Amino acid sequence: MRFGIAGQVLGVVWIGLAGVLVVPSLFAVFAAEPWLPFARTALIALASGALMLLAFRRPDDAGLSHREAILTVTLVWFSVCAIGAIPFATHPGLQMGIVDASFESVSGFTTTGATVLSGLDALPHSVLLWRSITQWIGGMGMVIFGVAILPLLGVGGMGLYKAEAPGPTKDKMTPRIAETAKLLWVIYLGLSLLAGGLFYLQGMTAFDAVNHAMTGIATGGFSTHDLSLGYYDSASIRLVATGAMLVAGTSFAVLHRALTGELSWSEQPELRAYVGILCLATAVLTLNLWIQMPEQFPSLLSALGDAAFQAVSILTGTGYASADFDSWPPISHAVLFVLFFSGGMAGSTSGGVKVLRVMLLWRVAMLQFFKLAHRRGVAVVRLGAHTLDDRILLSSLGFIVMWLALLAVGTLALAAGGADPLTSLSAAAVSLANIGPGFGEVGPSRTFATLGSGSKLVLEALMILGRLEIYTVLVVLTPRFWRY
Repeated sequence: MRFGIAGQVLGVVWIGLAGVLVVPSLFAVFAAEPWLPFARTALIALASGALMLLAFRRPDDAGLSHREAILTVTLVWFSVCAIGAIPFATHPGLQMGIVDASFESVSGFTTTGATVLSGLDALPHSVLLWRSITQWIGGMGMVIFGVAILPLLGVGGMGLYKAEAPGPTKDKMTPRIAETAKLLWVIYLGLSLLAGGLFYLQGMTAFDAVNHAMTGIATGGFSTHDLSLGYYDSASIRLVATGAMLVAGTSFAVLHRALTGELSWSEQPELRAYVGILCLATAVLTLNLWIQMPEQFPSLLSALGDAAFQAVSILTGTGYASADFDSWPPISHAVLFVLFFSGGMAGSTSGGVKVLRVMLLWRVAMLQFFKLAHRRGVAVVRLGAHTLDDRILLSSLGFIVMWLALLAVGTLALAAGGADPLTSLSAAAVSLANIGPGFGEVGPSRTFATLGSGSKLVLEALMILGRLEIYTVLVVLTPRFWRY
């Protein structure tokens, strides 16, 4: 294990984070708000990054092994979340403890969207901006940012990309990983600018438009208002947000093919499943709200707007709320709870298990029916025109089993901390799936502030595990990882 490579990457990422912190620092100065928490954190990140670059020399053999990539990704995410917590912990307008500050930072960078803050409408704008920036950076990944400039260090980046990029497939869109990372950022930035412009045209202030564009395209869900997008009570704003979340939950490789005219609907089974799940969930929610809540939703059209918005928000792991869905009928609760587990497409900024893994699980189950009916028959699992080998299937099934096991452990840990069963289960699920608001005491009209410090630390761990696809973090904790 060559720690020099990890040290060099950490140094580059921390210096990059220091540059990002300049934005809220300058904004605070112009807004006549406390700027020292952001400036001080920027100096800490800059000095730490410079020391890392000086302390660790690049090895002569700069190839990045699989284990080194996993270790680097894990260290980057934990350290970035720690640095990002400093402004929250030291800001005079917040009075946050260390645990609450780290919770807000982890929730931001992992694009979970769970928060311990209330009274958002009265908070300093520089704090709200920093919350949104953490999600925008975390949406694509600080590591992908580092990969784009790793050639300056002579370090190959494919191992980092595989370890960090969300989803079971890593589809390189260009032959060189650095070019892929840069292209991802170009698409990401373009979508953010488009969403921000549309939000502004629909009546948002420039500040709100920028913030919601960053958190919407990142599928993060932090808002500048306690009522989230329900603050605006605008169908056109909900429509723009729905479109932004829908696109952000789509694989960036698919988006790239769509932009270059190479996308074939018939050759994208995951895209068809993604759209199909959203349409089915929206239809069930619409009918349920219209039938059981006629006072609030007097027409199918009024129910359709909130149903589509909330289905997209939960499936993509964004966590925006246009209404208090915790007060919706039980059938709607059940639909949204199922969406907790699915997530968006592999290779998107969304969390959850991912639609592709759900598809593979379903096809494996159907394969077993075939084998029971045709004992001597030969069948394979196919995805589009490709036949999947057993390694991919076992990997996906293993991930789902581990995901459910962590959900169970997290639920038990929260229950042991005093939370009721519904709150324990939904808080663990939305943290592991990087969604944000859940049901019970962590519903969309509440915050996570009522949970104890131990419970918040458990949820922070689940957020990072979910963001990094579980195995990336857990494998570092095994003795076998360090043995060779």
